[in-house]
Amino acid sequence: MDEIREEKLAHQRRIENMVRNFEENEAKANESIPLKSESNRTSFGPANDLLRYLCTLEQHAQNDSIEIKRKAREHVSYYIDQFRQSDDDVVEEDNNDPQPNELEQSVPIVPPNSQPPTTMLQSTTTLPSSEPVVHSSAQSASLVPVTDPGHITPEILQDYEKLLLEAEQYEKLYKTIDPSRKKQLQACIQDILNKLRQDTFEALKNKLLEFLNGQEQKVSIESIRISNEEERLLCLSRLATLIFKQLLDSDLTDTKTEIFVSLIGIISANEKHKEFCTIFRDHLYKICPYTIPFYPKPQPTMTEKQYFEAMDYNEKTEGDQRRLRTETEFLNRMSGFIRLFCKLLVRRGPPFDKNLSYAWTWFATVLNLPPRKNITAVLIRIFLDEAGKSMIQEYPTQFPKIIKSIEIQYLPKLKKETSSDQIVRLQLTLDTFKNKS
Repeated sequence: MDEIREEKLAHQRRIENMVRNFEENEAKANESIPLKSESNRTSFGPANDLLRYLCTLEQHAQNDSIEIKRKAREHVSYYIDQFRQSDDDVVEEDNNDPQPNELEQSVPIVPPNSQPPTTMLQSTTTLPSSEPVVHSSAQSASLVPVTDPGHITPEILQDYEKLLLEAEQYEKLYKTIDPSRKKQLQACIQDILNKLRQDTFEALKNKLLEFLNGQEQKVSIESIRISNEEERLLCLSRLATLIFKQLLDSDLTDTKTEIFVSLIGIISANEKHKEFCTIFRDHLYKICPYTIPFYPKPQPTMTEKQYFEAMDYNEKTEGDQRRLRTETEFLNRMSGFIRLFCKLLVRRGPPFDKNLSYAWTWFATVLNLPPRKNITAVLIRIFLDEAGKSMIQEYPTQFPKIIKSIEIQYLPKLKKETSSDQIVRLQLTLDTFKNKS
């Protein structure tokens, strides 16, 4: 603990020296630079104040909650806007700067409110605001507030943080439950899920709901029941954890997946357990951040191993050794979670929405973000596999245009970031839509 404290103090001293050096340089500069006219709102004072403010934020950031960080970013943005140059202060030469080639940008697709847009390609790379959509995240330890739209759009980040905050509130309620009691409650849920089959689905689904509603259930020779609200929330969290554990490392194309997709939908739609929507999505986003969609960004303090773990190249045990997953293992694992996500999207109900506007928004956002190595091709291919037919039925005029845009404009850019085998698989999927578009 003393070493950690010393490191923090050393860090703070470095920040203080940086501010002191900045002030000294500012004082020297002020002696030689003539005062600007009052109409020019740019000054050294606000820049110095802003630096002080950012340094102070950094000192406290480690202990701040997500909500505090969000408000701090809003305050910084507001402060910067106070001293942003007006249009009159912008020099004329700026207007002559070359504009980026539209083909080099992402393909923006506006999510629909009632109907999708009539044009697919625009000069901006951000999505206009749409109906509020709640999202949750990548690994909570690694996902820090990000404002770079190249990794996550600001709108989706804001919605994600709302969901994360809600999930954290639930966790605070049940994390103090005694560990032995947690194991006892989990044992009942695990016993039900282990026996879940097509022929037992109705009976075991009812048994699970009865248990969540507080009725007593027997596990081996022991009788167990949920006794309070905290235990119920714990059981909802354990249910989500165990579902993902049973589906782990599967491409999710089997009958077992369909059973769990139905179970997730039923529990999410139950008014007595509506918190499960938030809890389940929080678990999903932490395991697979690409379903937000979010591409984890390397932080300055991250090692290479930590960055790979943030992308969910988690460790795998082989005998007595542990190693990071290979690229193939990583893509197979993510494929399963993405497929589960897409299957839930087209169910047209909780934990997502009753129509396909959420699916449209998610897919549009993926296309608006710069592609990432291999994983972007997987996102597009699996979405088209699972949801493409439904999207064409819902948006018969607009969705085929998106598919053409992917082939003509997005695919060439994707090839620079993607292995040939993934491109071939994606192209085969796109080819199945040619007659429909």
